[in-house]
Amino acid sequence: MEWLHLSSAVEELLLKDMIWVPTNPRGAERLPPGIINSQSDLFLRRLWGQPNEDLIIIPKYLVTFTVGYNQRYNINAAVQKFSSNFSIVLFHYDGRASEWDEFEWAKRAIHITAIKQTKWWYAKRFLHPDIVAPYEYIFIWDEDLGLQNFDGEEYLNMVKKHNLEISQPGLDPSSSFTWQMTKKREEGEVHK
Repeated sequence: MEWLHLSSAVEELLLKDMIWVPTNPRGAERLPPGIINSQSDLFLRRLWGQPNEDLIIIPKYLVTFTVGYNQRYNINAAVQKFSSNFSIVLFHYDGRASEWDEFEWAKRAIHITAIKQTKWWYAKRFLHPDIVAPYEYIFIWDEDLGLQNFDGEEYLNMVKKHNLEISQPGLDPSSSFTWQMTKKREEGEVHK
């Protein structure tokens, strides 16, 4: 009988330090402290060692690409346009996430795969506000976007200068796949 009393006292003490709300799945209340966190991010962490040694540079920006393996060279060219200030996430709609190791940057990227899904399907499920909160800006890019004259840091300078919360780079006006509102115009840096 004494053991049961001690056990419930220990359980009460443990529950006090845990994060639990009624909407958690049944059984979550029994998880030990540290398993459930109130916040998270997409920063890569090591499996061992000191957590304060994990991030030499804490990325300020996030860029995601919804990709198929056949577009790997275009994605490689696109990723080169972003500095180490960017976390890279690849959403693989073709299931071929493990084949990107030919690119050095792909070993540091986050790979998420689900067959035949769209960028907005991924965004709804993996870009939750709690996850992206540490980032100043988030880029959700298409895999076929041409980036020959693009510089990620320079673009962000323009976004900050004009206080834009949602933006899209101006596209080549000669492209047949460009909507009128997204065409690059000569009369200024931005148009709304």
